[in-house]
Amino acid sequence: MFMAFWQVQSLTREINRLEMQEMKIRTRLNHYQKYAGRLGGSSIMKMHDISGLSAELLPRATMFAQYSDQASSMNAMQQLQMMKASGMVPYLGNPVMQGQYEMSAFAQFKEQSMKALKQQEIDAMNEIEAEIQLELNTIESQLKSKRAMLESCQNLLKEQVQNFVPKFGLG
Repeated sequence: MFMAFWQVQSLTREINRLEMQEMKIRTRLNHYQKYAGRLGGSSIMKMHDISGLSAELLPRATMFAQYSDQASSMNAMQQLQMMKASGMVPYLGNPVMQGQYEMSAFAQFKEQSMKALKQQEIDAMNEIEAEIQLELNTIESQLKSKRAMLESCQNLLKEQVQNFVPKFGLG
């Protein structure tokens, strides 16, 4: 009887530990999903896109926002310079219109580059999310197994307690 009682207590502690671990993993998964969702938004990551992220992801999001803005601007500038060098930018005669045309081309190149960078970051987040989900599935499987063992031990304990109770000749 004491062995079954000890097993019930031990399994209960193990289940509690696994449930706490499961809760932490679910929270972490939600944080990564939130960040990936924000990446799909506007073209440039802004402070309001970054605010509210978990402490784990805040440095990554901040670095990505800075990097992606700089890298996409540099890429756009290079593409615009290549277009100018190859003669693909028409001369419009009016300096204001010329500037507007070049700024429009720059903005389009930057947007394309930003989308590609964001997609790379989203792909990286999806890989991390898959790893976290695998970890979560493992914990859920362990929990299911431990709960079944706990139920079995509890039934055994009930049986042993009923057999241990004196009947005083009544049955």
